Amino acid sequence: MKPRQNKEMYNILASAIVLIISVVLLANKLLSTGDIQLILEDGRAVPIEAVSFFSFNDVLFFIIAAWFGGMAFLYIILYSKENSSTEFINDTTADMEKKDTSKLQLAVDMLEGDKHSLFKYIVENNNILQKDLVSKTGFSEPKVSRLLDRLEKRGLIFRQRDGMGNRVLLKKG
Repeated sequence: MKPRQNKEMYNILASAIVLIISVVLLANKLLSTGDIQLILEDGRAVPIEAVSFFSFNDVLFFIIAAWFGGMAFLYIILYSKENSSTEFINDTTADMEKKDTSKLQLAVDMLEGDKHSLFKYIVENNNILQKDLVSKTGFSEPKVSRLLDRLEKRGLIFRQRDGMGNRVLLKKG
């Protein structure tokens, strides 16, 4: 996670530098004065500012500098929105995981006997095959099947076909 953050921070820094350089270059070019001509009137020099038009090179320079500045600005804006939404998603996911964990713990505590031990094992080993539950718990196949039926009716788990057997998964929400 750290190397990616460092790379993203370098990209933001590079974008900010490109943005600043393009703005400075554009401002310098736009604010520079045109050519000044001197003419002699009555023995003294009178400055006359010539009408200045931008050359093709100047226009090309403006387009390129504005494009680089705009792209750098967009990158910075989009990155900040992406980063804030990622933080929101991470916070929301962490909150949901805490709630799910507390609900699961409450469900484990409410169950008694063999259902309690079987469900506790399922919580610790989510996404487990039904035949593995038989071997790990030491219960018979019919007993595990009956217990799973009861847990499924309570909405705590669901079974998904996996080849010739079933995969036991915790039910979310």
